Amino acid sequence: MYAIVLKNILKEEECMIKELSIIGCGGHARSVADVVLNNNSTIKLNFYDTNAYKEERILGGTYTVLPLNINTNFEYTNLFIAIGNNLKRRDYTVHYLKNTDQNLVTIISHTAYISRFSDVKQGCFVAENVHIGPECEIGKCTIVNTRAVIDHESKIGKYCHISVNSTVCGRCTIGDNVFLGAGAVVKDKINICDNVTIGAGAVVCADITESGLYVGCPAKKIR
Repeated sequence: MYAIVLKNILKEEECMIKELSIIGCGGHARSVADVVLNNNSTIKLNFYDTNAYKEERILGGTYTVLPLNINTNFEYTNLFIAIGNNLKRRDYTVHYLKNTDQNLVTIISHTAYISRFSDVKQGCFVAENVHIGPECEIGKCTIVNTRAVIDHESKIGKYCHISVNSTVCGRCTIGDNVFLGAGAVVKDKINICDNVTIGAGAVVCADITESGLYVGCPAKKIR
């Protein structure tokens, strides 16, 4: 089976893209590339990064990272923003796509389970062994990382990161730019506002209505 690289969110409309440009060359970008290449080894990948040193090569020296600047044009390019930081991912998306999503792709591992009744928006990355239950909505450019679970009727906002082994139980609503740390749990029917960071292993047992950093079990705000 192939990695599902989509211009829309329906699995049935898998798009066999031959070439993909990836903004970023850090850990998240390498994970994204690994998902794509492990399932479609023929796709051509181009990496761009503002912080790449001259002639930097990644993934065993296979790929040269090209320079990225404010004037780099991706207008006619299949593009994926592989920046782990939520706010930077948002800013790069707005700048390089000029507020349109025409060329923005979604990448979903073939080992992920996504209910046919759920909606994954453009620019998302859904990693290996993720489970997304029925009637969920995953907002634009959100990362759902390895073995994460998002249960039925939950809504995840834009530019979020649902980290490795984390769980969002049923009927939760999570705002934009929320980072859920590795192994964290959000109990059922919980609401979390925008701009919240949940520490690794934390358990969210009550609604969060103020932005900030929350840790512990039950999760409490520390700043």
